[in-house]
Amino acid sequence: MVGLLAVLAAACGGGGDEPQAEGSPTPSPTGEESPTASPVASPTASPTEVVATLPPCQALQDFETYRYSFNMEISSPEPSETPAQPALTPTATITREFPPGSYLFEYAMNVSYQAPDRFEALISAAGGDWYPMIFIGDEAWVQLENIWTESASPGVGYEPVSICEAVLADLDLSLVEPQEEEINDVKTLHYTFSDAFSEGAMGKIYGEQSDMGILLKNLDVDLWLAEKDNWPVRIDTSSSGVYADGRELRVHLLIEISDVNDEDIRVEPPL
Repeated sequence: MVGLLAVLAAACGGGGDEPQAEGSPTPSPTGEESPTASPVASPTASPTEVVATLPPCQALQDFETYRYSFNMEISSPEPSETPAQPALTPTATITREFPPGSYLFEYAMNVSYQAPDRFEALISAAGGDWYPMIFIGDEAWVQLENIWTESASPGVGYEPVSICEAVLADLDLSLVEPQEEEINDVKTLHYTFSDAFSEGAMGKIYGEQSDMGILLKNLDVDLWLAEKDNWPVRIDTSSSGVYADGRELRVHLLIEISDVNDEDIRVEPPL
């Protein structure tokens, strides 16, 4: 993801202060039931009417196509006070040194996905223009000034399944009473977690040695699961932590999924 962010930051006219977040790591175990586990019976089903319900992240993996939007904001307001005994900040990958004043970095994607490894995306970094990109297996293309060229980017990054697995790994849905809500014409169950401890969620998303992986261990999470099929319609999470020198780091991440198994979604090479 470092290469992708560098390409986009340069295209958007960014300078040397852009984050250098690591890309989406290989999906890790989530604490959910394994893919070979028996289906979960619906609590309202009779013994002869067992309804198969996959764990949320696995349910998402089973779709052939879908669309999703991803929005991320990383910010750090300028501290109002200087600690009496300032200490060194952790070694990290996202920032080398904050510029004067408050810091803000935004990253957004609108993506069409076709299994198993095709992504057509519009991507914007640092609040700049939107750039089309296509990823098919190990190949990638970016459109700059209306010309498609091959890209060395390793992948689209921040994929829904990886985000789902990271965020849900340490959440126990059985401890929360969900509320029924409709999101994008999909009937959902809305789960809310406040200040939930997660040792590794941010590290799985951004890299264990990133600022987020080191500093952010508590999450506020809102999760909307489809009543039918149990897939994540929306995941909204935020977290904050404090550097040793007193400066605060904040992260907000929102991902929404729609148009599951839409036959009109087809991702082809641009060249």
